[in-house]
Amino acid sequence: MKMLFALLLAGLLSACATAPGSGPATTAQSAHPTEAATAPQPTGVQWQYINSRSYDALNAGLGNSHRYESGIGWIDVYVYDMKRTNWLPGVADPQFDEHFKSTIAEVQRATTQGMYASAKIGPTRDVQIEGLTFRTISFRLVHARDNKAYDSYTYLTARNGRLLKYRMSFNAPAPANVEAIAREFIERNVRTGPDTPVGTRNLRST
Repeated sequence: MKMLFALLLAGLLSACATAPGSGPATTAQSAHPTEAATAPQPTGVQWQYINSRSYDALNAGLGNSHRYESGIGWIDVYVYDMKRTNWLPGVADPQFDEHFKSTIAEVQRATTQGMYASAKIGPTRDVQIEGLTFRTISFRLVHARDNKAYDSYTYLTARNGRLLKYRMSFNAPAPANVEAIAREFIERNVRTGPDTPVGTRNLRST
């Protein structure tokens, strides 16, 4: 299992290394009870599908990732199952919390190994998006290579028996409406299907 986590992290970190001048992120703010009753304003951000990668070729269970980019950052969508196809939906699975914490531990390990000059970890919280419960956390990372700061947001849930993760990265500081940007992309991605990349996600036309 540790080897699977290490391989998955390698894919995540290599994605960050090749990203177009962005990187990991900060904490999203808590959702307000009135959000469900008030339709959010479109952010106007367009996301362009770039490519997909398969990690199952390295080790079964690591799944696939799909990269999207915009003028403000990039998003990697990961769909994988860790050799399980019966994950309980949302964050309810008994193994979910352990897996979520492992993603934090890997960032801490990468910092210890010198990949990041520093890593500031935000609080963990659960949010509801498109009928799913996501566990989310933010990171303010400073890459040791170029001393650039990045804000990175991770949203993780289980859907249709598999794990679904969004890694959203921006040059620091992230946009003030970053939570709205994240929610908007995830809502559209869940509706159209995370396994089916779309050439251009114009989120102005929801």
